[in-house]
Amino acid sequence: TKTEHAFSFGAGRMALYAILQALEIKEDDEIIIPAYTCVVVPNAIQYLDAKPIYVDIESQFFNIDVSKIELAITSKTKALYAQHTFGVPCDIKTIRKIADRHGLYVIEDAAHALGSVVDGVPVGALSDVAFFSTDHTKTISTHVGGMAVTNNPVLAEKLRIIQQSSPFLSGFVTRKILLTFM
Repeated sequence: TKTEHAFSFGAGRMALYAILQALEIKEDDEIIIPAYTCVVVPNAIQYLDAKPIYVDIESQFFNIDVSKIELAITSKTKALYAQHTFGVPCDIKTIRKIADRHGLYVIEDAAHALGSVVDGVPVGALSDVAFFSTDHTKTISTHVGGMAVTNNPVLAEKLRIIQQSSPFLSGFVTRKILLTFM
């Protein structure tokens, strides 16, 4: 994805949670997310006692309506969540400009957009940090799994530490997953 650092996790949701930890998201911090997203996104945010702030989507591609993002930004906002819905890249350039104006991180959700590009740059390399999912419902399936990617060396080191401290699946869960292939 034209990123310097990639870290595998047991699921895309684990990669997202690791990203939130690496960004040091904490209680009462706000993350702006599209109103149409997978339930694991707000769950990961709320698990850290932070707050998902929903912004409406545009009707053509179901991506976040960038014209409404700045109305939702407060002093507690820490990041903008740039989800590429159904493989169609969101307006990442505008999201990036808004984030830069307000000193915010951009978390790119490329779980459904592997292979998509914006101006020749693959999704996942268009933001501060991104994640992919490789579970059985995604473009490339490893049955379970995910990864976080970044070009930021500071975030990379934090993600490395989080990844190395993440537990492996139990033997029971591993056998259960292997049985699904039979």
